[in-house]
Amino acid sequence: MKGRVEALCVFREKGKPGERTERAVFTKDLGMDGDRHARGGPRQVTLCSAAALRRIKEQEDRPGLCLKRYKANLAVEGLDVKALRPGMRLAAGTAVFEVSERKKECFPECVLFQSGRECGLAAGAVFLKVVSSGEVSEQAEMNIYEEE
Repeated sequence: MKGRVEALCVFREKGKPGERTERAVFTKDLGMDGDRHARGGPRQVTLCSAAALRRIKEQEDRPGLCLKRYKANLAVEGLDVKALRPGMRLAAGTAVFEVSERKKECFPECVLFQSGRECGLAAGAVFLKVVSSGEVSEQAEMNIYEEE
């Protein structure tokens, strides 16, 4: 299963929009350098299907809380994000990631959640841990990591 990194985004301050960057450094056991969420734990990096992000932008007339709260560090094209499971490893550039959590939980106060509709992020997003530090650039290939 192969994909391509379509976008990299760093979120430096709470409440501020992210900054798109052409390349980023990911530090083992922390996350994306410069990102305010790079503190370790199971949710070091957020990965989302670029297609899911596009669908969400097209649905701005049906607001959900995720549109304002969810912050994707990596947007990938061509990778079946729905098929990723905890423990699977992904390689992009010189970094290696491990899927730490499969599903982004919906916010109970979200209008979409309360109406029984699911937004695209619930299935199209996963959380990653950095298991090997490295650099990732936009357009880098991302695929399932096979140890040699």
